[in-house]
Amino acid sequence: MERGREVPEAGSSGTNPTEQRTEYTVVGIVEDGAALNRAVREIRDLGVGREDLMVLLKRQDPDEPEPFPEGTLYIVVPDDSRGLEVPVGFAVAFLVLGLFFAIVVPSIGVPTFLVFISLAAVLLAGSFTRVGAVPILTDMQAPREEAGAWNDQFEMGKVLIFAMTGERRLIRPIREIMQANGVSDASYYIIDGRLEPRAVGEAVMHRAGPHEQESVIGAQGS
Repeated sequence: MERGREVPEAGSSGTNPTEQRTEYTVVGIVEDGAALNRAVREIRDLGVGREDLMVLLKRQDPDEPEPFPEGTLYIVVPDDSRGLEVPVGFAVAFLVLGLFFAIVVPSIGVPTFLVFISLAAVLLAGSFTRVGAVPILTDMQAPREEAGAWNDQFEMGKVLIFAMTGERRLIRPIREIMQANGVSDASYYIIDGRLEPRAVGEAVMHRAGPHEQESVIGAQGS
């Protein structure tokens, strides 16, 4: 994987066209809003199939439709506090139990109370740490260093686009579209192989179109 790597056009490498086709994934970091909608539309217009383009974005309302071309798949990470109930609940339980033992059996309760306070602090700290796209990037086995950079940009309000293709002639125009609508010099990455995100955790997958509100069957992981 290289960022900004040039990939030869089809027919320029002298390879046998009957050989197994190599797939590439162009990962773009683009601005939200009009730039995002324009990038998605232009990539689809290049001939990238609806199963080969995935948009990863964050919204307060994960069910709000996006104005993408019909059939476009996109994953929404909720921009709220959902999912924090469990760690916060365990933290409160640890504090209550620790206090109970400290009062009932002081000889062992005080050390236990201190341990429970430590556990509660770890849980509370973790619950307020914004994980953004990390669970999805981890699930798809994205390159670790690049995934960190992608998540940082994602938390800054940018959107991730994953365009997958086996046609090398499409890589340059896809790259140029992402650069035109992207973030300075960190707007695109080219990765060997198919890097296909799934909706995991609290994320929700949608397919743009008339039946936007219907869930994509089998799209959300555990």
